[in-house]
Amino acid sequence: MLEDLRPVTTTHAVRRDEFPILANSTYLVSHSMGAAPLAAKSALDRYWEQWAADGPEAWENWLPSIGEIADGIGAIVGASPGSVFLGPNVSVLQAALATCIDFAGERNEVVYESLQFPSLTYVWREWERYGAAVRVVPSDDGRTIPTERIVESITEKTAIAVLSHAYYVSGAVADIRTIQAHCRNVGALLCVDAYQTTGIYPYDVTDWDLDLVTGGSHKWLCGGPGCGWIYVKPSLLQRFRPAVTGWMAHARPFAFEAAPTEFSDSMYRWGHGTPTIPGYVVAKPGHDLIRSIGVARIREHNVRLTSKIAAMALERGLRVNTPLEPHRRTGWIGIDFDGSDRVCRELIARRVFLDYRPGCGIRVSPHFYTTDDEVDAFFATLDSLR
Repeated sequence: MLEDLRPVTTTHAVRRDEFPILANSTYLVSHSMGAAPLAAKSALDRYWEQWAADGPEAWENWLPSIGEIADGIGAIVGASPGSVFLGPNVSVLQAALATCIDFAGERNEVVYESLQFPSLTYVWREWERYGAAVRVVPSDDGRTIPTERIVESITEKTAIAVLSHAYYVSGAVADIRTIQAHCRNVGALLCVDAYQTTGIYPYDVTDWDLDLVTGGSHKWLCGGPGCGWIYVKPSLLQRFRPAVTGWMAHARPFAFEAAPTEFSDSMYRWGHGTPTIPGYVVAKPGHDLIRSIGVARIREHNVRLTSKIAAMALERGLRVNTPLEPHRRTGWIGIDFDGSDRVCRELIARRVFLDYRPGCGIRVSPHFYTTDDEVDAFFATLDSLR
């Protein structure tokens, strides 16, 4: 389908007819789960049809699609072809990354922030049993962390810093470029978790000279669960030998050679066992939409609507727990008040989709398909429930 080329203005969202849920709901939760595009159903149908028609020969179509889908994500974030690979989720990919690091020497610290998404803290804490020394950078307000504090925590003893591009509890964006430059100076790796920003906040992994980036598809990329990804700076690729691995990481997987592994020279070295093809192919239509519209254009629309949401919340005397300056936040606004968790449940029951996080409140996010009328409808319903 050709892109709707109308500009994103105060009255025009785009591509709304490609998302069935928009016909009977107010969808303001793309920061958590992007709306399902119709094309994703078609992709899943094609997967089944290939399986049903060709049986094991369907792999001839499925396996090449892994690299194609990975490169499609790479195009969104400025990565060169062949520098992104797929996995079932970020936790598995970062666990694989952890196996590549030797924690036996003096450079054994893993630095992450206290606002890191819990799943990744579970991953890296477990590496303490293998010699890692975890160092957690604290937050004073539970929403932000000064860049200087993060930089000071990363030293010559740091093997890797694992940091969020934006914090899931507040939407506040970290100064990743400054942190990456510091990591380079002290010889530490930096892995950026960009799950909260990819598709809504423009960044370029090549221009920013990033080492490693991970993310997934089910938020702003509208790709559903089951399609995580990892970017590795091409000059660093050969230094990584993941021990979370499988036959797809081998240089000649269909030679069925016994161990030891001879790792692929390409990003396929990040492969595991048999890949989860359904999760990958169903995610691609969402990726395609983001590329065709463009993250910069999506960002412009989002900034205008999130600014409107913040202003309308403040007019009502509600607490806004997200930075008010657009450049300091990702794509959503956190609104809190007494009883906000109850009101959130009631809004969802009325098919006004959003979510609630303790310490943040109700998280509200417009995407490229969101209209001003939907923002107005959200506040009208909110007013009736408070």
